[in-house]
Amino acid sequence: MPPRVSVIIPSYNHSRYIAQAIRSVLDQDVDDLELVIVDDGSTDESVAVIRSVFEQYPDRNTQLIEQENHGAHHAIMRGIEASSSPVLSILNSDDYYLPGRFSAMLPEVEAHECALAFSKLELIDDQSKPLANDSAWVKWYNESLEYINTNPTLGFAFLEANFTVTSGNFVFTRSLYEKLGGFSEHKFVHDWDFLIRSLWHTEPIMIDQELMAYRTHDSNTTELVRSLLEKECDEVIERYRDMCECLGTPANTLAPHPKHWGVYFNRFVSNRKAFWKPNEKTHAIGSLTKHSLSI
Repeated sequence: MPPRVSVIIPSYNHSRYIAQAIRSVLDQDVDDLELVIVDDGSTDESVAVIRSVFEQYPDRNTQLIEQENHGAHHAIMRGIEASSSPVLSILNSDDYYLPGRFSAMLPEVEAHECALAFSKLELIDDQSKPLANDSAWVKWYNESLEYINTNPTLGFAFLEANFTVTSGNFVFTRSLYEKLGGFSEHKFVHDWDFLIRSLWHTEPIMIDQELMAYRTHDSNTTELVRSLLEKECDEVIERYRDMCECLGTPANTLAPHPKHWGVYFNRFVSNRKAFWKPNEKTHAIGSLTKHSLSI
């Protein structure tokens, strides 16, 4: 029998944090669990730390794959290919799960053939301490969560902000992963792209508990490449627009789409001119256009 859930950790130069990440997985209160770590060409002591922590859990199902540096999306997909369970989860090597994550989330995901769930996050600093309520990150996160209250579905809310924050917050079925053909090659928004495309097949499930710690620190790449990030965000929305034009009607009856939402869909777009830019190629669905929001 395959394990109940496979956790994939793409590891790259986080020797300072990787042990905490590993323990947060292997200490979960789910016995039938598999952990696959793909080290993406780390040049620090990450591999040695990983091996050392694995030795402390001889009864757990663990696997380490080492490869040359190819990027996070490649490492994630290779880890998934090497895993064996019907439910998949990702964890960044500098973040960690909080206790009870899988006992809370797995029943929700396992109830559906195609499913994607996420939880609320605890935002932490470089020292693993919770960020102050007045910090820029916490303010942004709380403002992003407000989109849930101002939109009729999570799908519409996700077109305004990625409040899952990271692919490390995803728990999803292998069936959904296969339908989507894996993660895109975007350097920074492969998580948001995966999430937006998943709307075609399923409505995401939000677990209203803080079940993961997301670390913010000076090396967060999204702080260094804002212009590329905005370009990739544009590409994500263009891709979703093209899906709407070319693929017919989504299987997910709650997905943002003119056939499901009619006048509301066009009103949603036209009322958000600060986030949506006109695209001269758009015609078949009225107003679905390019996204200029920085995430």
